Amino acid sequence: MENPTSIVLPDPTERPTLTVDAVAEILGLDRKTVYSAINSGELPSLRVGRRILVPTSWLAARITPDSDDDDQFTGLRSPRSQHPAQGELPL
Repeated sequence: MENPTSIVLPDPTERPTLTVDAVAEILGLDRKTVYSAINSGELPSLRVGRRILVPTSWLAARITPDSDDDDQFTGLRSPRSQHPAQGELPL
């Protein structure tokens, strides 16, 4: 039997992007929380017309455990969120 808390992502080669609703369902978050993460730069996105899409490979690289490294979740913020306008100043 599959672990009910396991995260199942589609293959990035078959489905390169995910909708906001799909990301919210996969992560167990509310749509508003996903939109907030996109707007703050914590979650990268692509805008195609009126649709906002999240790269599947980026999400998979951050939530799929592929090593026993304790620092696996360090540096989760996307480069956009590290811009000085987002609160971090370069040294």
